[in-house]
Amino acid sequence: MDRRNEVIGNIIKGLAIGVANIIPGVSGGTVAVLLGIYEKLTDAIGNFFLANFQKKREYFLFLLQIMLGAILGILLFAKLIEWSIQKYPNVTASFFSLCILPSLFYMIKPYRKTKKNLFLFFLGTLFLGIFMFLSVCFQKKTGVETTPVTMISFSYGIKLFFCGLLAGAAMIIPGISGSLLLLIFGEYYHILSFLLQVRILPLVYLAVGVALGLVLFSKGIHWLLQREEEKTMFFIAGIVFMSIFQIWISLLS
Repeated sequence: MDRRNEVIGNIIKGLAIGVANIIPGVSGGTVAVLLGIYEKLTDAIGNFFLANFQKKREYFLFLLQIMLGAILGILLFAKLIEWSIQKYPNVTASFFSLCILPSLFYMIKPYRKTKKNLFLFFLGTLFLGIFMFLSVCFQKKTGVETTPVTMISFSYGIKLFFCGLLAGAAMIIPGISGSLLLLIFGEYYHILSFLLQVRILPLVYLAVGVALGLVLFSKGIHWLLQREEEKTMFFIAGIVFMSIFQIWISLLS
């Protein structure tokens, strides 16, 4: 019974992460933090290839449950979220803000509110604030025509790999948009065209970078949580707090 409840709980948490990925300004990483599975998620992704068979199986089942929930969340709620954003943006932004704010206080409640920790909280807000500023700056580029890439050289493949590495990192860092990073590096529309045209070679370069970025940054964040949990959580809490403003900017712009 406990095992079944755990599986159902993981699928529901995955569902919430899937819903978060539909909402502009909300990241799956932020929701994973609020649901208390962020450390477990970074552990499973970062240490999957280093673990023994028994641990690998445990990691795989956990990630599978989260992934199934996320897919369900996207399939079941995409239309509802789209409708609520279009018809009632203020109500939608208020609802998600009210969900985040109490969870944020609960998240930092066990830790000491020292000057150093509060400074790290401020750094977290500043970190996401910079990305929000860049997002506003690059928003004007939406729909811009770009010169199509006809030939994929090795050097361009390395650039795609690097972009994928950063996009993979963005998937695991709360509040950061992978599409914004790709836009900054001038590859967002190229990658969209590669996907639409199903061009395998550039997508392989990108996919390898994304996979490596996910593993390396998951491992790095898990390492920080293991050694400096309090400080890391205050920095992440700052990002989560700033994501409330990101929701309002994204939904009302």
